Order: sequence, then C-alpha cells, then structure tokens
Amino acid sequence: MDIKNQSTDKPRAHLGVFSLAMINCAAVINLRNLPSMAEYGLGMVAFYIFSVIFFLIPTALVSAELATGFPEEGGIANWVSKAMGGLWGFLAVWLQLFSNVVGFPASLAYFASIIAYATGYPSLAENNYYIFFVILAVTWGGTWIALRGIRLASFVTNMGSVFGTIIPGIIITALGIAWLATGHESHTKLSFSALSPVLDSPEKFVFLLNVFLGFAGLEMSAAHAHDVNNPQRDYPHAILLSALLIFVISLLGSLAIAVSVPKEILTLESGVIQAIEALCMQFGIPWLIKWITWLMALGVLGWFIAWVAGPARGMLATAKTGNLPPPLQKMNAQGMPSAIIIWQAITITLFSFIFLVIPSVTKCFWILVAITAQTMLIMYILMFAAGIILKFKYPDVKRTYTVPFGNFGMIVMGVTASIICAICYIIGFLPPEEIHFESKTTYILLMIAGNIMVMLPPFIIDYFRKPSWKNNTL
Repeated sequence: MDIKNQSTDKPRAHLGVFSLAMINCAAVINLRNLPSMAEYGLGMVAFYIFSVIFFLIPTALVSAELATGFPEEGGIANWVSKAMGGLWGFLAVWLQLFSNVVGFPASLAYFASIIAYATGYPSLAENNYYIFFVILAVTWGGTWIALRGIRLASFVTNMGSVFGTIIPGIIITALGIAWLATGHESHTKLSFSALSPVLDSPEKFVFLLNVFLGFAGLEMSAAHAHDVNNPQRDYPHAILLSALLIFVISLLGSLAIAVSVPKEILTLESGVIQAIEALCMQFGIPWLIKWITWLMALGVLGWFIAWVAGPARGMLATAKTGNLPPPLQKMNAQGMPSAIIIWQAITITLFSFIFLVIPSVTKCFWILVAITAQTMLIMYILMFAAGIILKFKYPDVKRTYTVPFGNFGMIVMGVTASIICAICYIIGFLPPEEIHFESKTTYILLMIAGNIMVMLPPFIIDYFRKPSWKNNTL
C-alpha cells in the first residue's frame, strides 16, 4: 500500500473525542501513583512540572502527530515499523504490552487494598495471600470483559475513568482543600522554600521514575485507529483534553494526600485510602469512605481493561509483517485478539506469584512498578526516534496535526525527551531511600533480571520466525 494514501476502511465501531479522552485518562491516570509523590511533600510540584515539560508534553504532541499522519491500526507498532523496520516495531509494542503485564500485579494489589478498606477489613491490605487471590480474580474477570469486544471494553473503561478515577480524584482534592481551609495542620511543609525538593543523593531521584510512569500511556489509544470516525481530527483534541485532566488530577491529588496523611505512616499500596479515611473521619462523613473506595475499584477495573485491550490489538498488527507466531494471531467473533489477551492473563498470573515469594507487599509493589517504568521508557525512546525519522522518511504524508516548529521542533523535542528517558532508566536501578531493601546489590540484580526477561523475547521470536507467519488478512 502506498504510504501516501492511507486506508479509508470503514471503522468497526465509533469512538469520538470524549471516548478517546476517557480511554486515555483510564489508561494513564492511576490514583495508586499519588502516594509515592506525596512522600516529597510540596517538593513534588517540581517533579511534576519537570515531567510535564520533558515527558507528558512531548509524548502528547509526538503521538498526536504520528496518530494523525499514520492512523492505521497498530499504533506504536505501526509508527516504529515504518521508521526503523518490523523488528523494532515489534519490540516497541511488546514493551508497551509486556511492561504493563509486569506492572498489572502492582496495580491490582492496589485494587485489593481498596477492596479491603471498602469491605471493612483494612488489615487484609498487608496479607500477601489475599492480595494474590484478588489479583487472579480481577485478571481473569477483566480478561473476560475485554474478550467481549471493543464496545463493552470502551463502556467499562469510560465508566471507570469518569466515576472511578476523575470523580474520586476531584473528591480527594476537594477534601484536601477543605482540610486546610478549616484550619487543620498540614502534614507537609507549605512554604515557598518547600517547593525545592531535597535531592542530596541519587536515590532521591528514583521516584521521578514513578511520575513518568504516571504520565505514560497517551499513545496507547492509537491502537484503536480503525474504531474512530475521523482520527485526524479527533486524536489531537482527545490527547490535549486528556493531558490536561491527567496533570491536574495527579498534582492536586498528590498534594491532598501530602497535607492530610503523615509521611511516616503513608504506604505506597494503600496511601490513597489512608488519605480518604483520614479526611472523611475528620469531617464526620465516614459513610463516604466506602462509596469512594468502591468507585476507585471501578476506576482500576477500567484502567486494567484499557491496557488489556489496547496494546493487545497493537501487538496483533505485527502479524502482518510476520513478527507474531500463528498461535497468537487468533481472533474471536468480536474482533478481539483472544489468543494474546489470554496469554497476557496467564503471564500476569505468573508474575503475581512474587507476592507469595517476597514477604513485604510494599517491596513487591515497588519492584514491579520500577521494572514497568524502565521498560516503558525504552518504548518511548523508540517512539520519539520514530517521530524524528518519519519526518524525513515520509515528508509528503499529510499530518493534520504537527508538533510546533516542524522538523526542528520534532528533533529538539524528541532528542531531549529521549535523553531524559535514558537518564531516568539508569536511575531506576537504584533502590529508593524511603523503601529499605536489605541489599542494594540484590535489588540491582533483580532489576537487571526483570529488564532482561521483558526485553529479550522479541529478539528470540524474531530469530526463529518464518515467512509463513505473515498474515495480510488481519
């Protein structure tokens, strides 16, 4: 197919600006990330501003241009393949999919802690066996929903984004403001000098990795290109709307937790619930705790389904170039890549056993989060490189949206963002000071092993691939 004449096949379903924005919000906003930044108090503002300038904005603008210029199904797999070849496109979508497979147990552990508080048994949030079995239940329940098709998956994602993430985020922020307005003492220093975070050791930068992870995912909705009526028009609007919501909810939500919960008792997996409990009890509205926690559980479910469905469809697109073994190319009657989605669920189940091996829930949580962030950063470096290469490789392709200042803007933005991502990737091998790992060497070896496990398989699959794997019918 001539690259200058993109496919105009009729979409299988119809997603508009709002649905796309909600898919982005569901995929990106995860309230579980807020407690890690609350650890820094008001100094988190500097981290957020840095991440917005050097990561969120470049990701939003570059993915908007790539989606409007190359809207074929596959998203990042399509972009990187056109720029650097099929193997690198396969690696990019593999990292998009598999890094989240590694991170799913951590996010679902957060879901388990929400349910523990919602049902009146908060002590279960530190019970590894409880965490493990909840992860299994949500993994396979969410997989079943994703297999029912994009319409149901989109509906659950939208509900989860609006009622389970945005509304609870607004409530947490409002309660945090009310906490200060009614004269309660802030548990973090609120002054101009506090805006400068204390960075007296390399380990202090580690939580920057979590901010980047908290802003990751804006490119994922491009995998639904064939489900959009007008991707050239709708993608930029949806990305800009969702980017604004993501920044505001993340920053204000983290500040609300910082002012209402003492740093000493804040935990990564339950910090949001701790803040809600403290705020609601203080204002005499304990009945609101269960309502918010159940809504947040819906938000996690919507986030999970967004990530189960989107990257899986992007991965399937690589079958056209022969990167995917035939057993993983199977689709069900609803047009969903059933083999890949089921394979994801099995892999998530295997990674969830870490909660039965490492006693500390918090340590398990962070290891999974850190590996997820590192492998996602490699994927973004590939995406930024693709943005630059495609500017020159296909200069005549019409892009309804382009980054500011044309080729120069893309080069500066892509190179700068890639360098920042590379630095953060290296920082990720350092254990955070706030989480006390007995051996720094053991931690680094675990991180190296996790990275190898995630990044090596695409090269192994490519080595053994056969011409008969190509599937042009998808």
